[in-house]
Amino acid sequence: MNREIIFRGKSSVTNEWVYGSLVKVGNESHIIGFDEVDLDGHHIRYCSDRPVFTKQGTIGQFTGLYDKNGKEIYEGDIIRNESCKGIVVYKNGAFCLELEKSCGYVWLFCLDSLLDIGNIYDDKELLEEMK
Repeated sequence: MNREIIFRGKSSVTNEWVYGSLVKVGNESHIIGFDEVDLDGHHIRYCSDRPVFTKQGTIGQFTGLYDKNGKEIYEGDIIRNESCKGIVVYKNGAFCLELEKSCGYVWLFCLDSLLDIGNIYDDKELLEEMK
């Protein structure tokens, strides 16, 4: 595999972003930071007492793409370029940009000069502008 598989989610304790691996326990999803995992060959042991619980609905995957300033692009980010603006979503097997004003989708990898201007969790005013 030639790209990193990284997830992020909002900590349910600090409300800060947590980055790492996705772990599903029952109906809940959690993020375990990379420095919190110790692999002994076939078991995963939690090596930290830091909380790994995330607010449900805030988890998004890294797309493998970066904006023009080198910032990682995740599901839920609000992206723009010279011709469009939208929300990063995973649809039909690919990361796409859901265009503002419900004007459809475009594959994210087809766009140039992307700029990450926020996300749907922290920047509600940007989300409202897009409706």
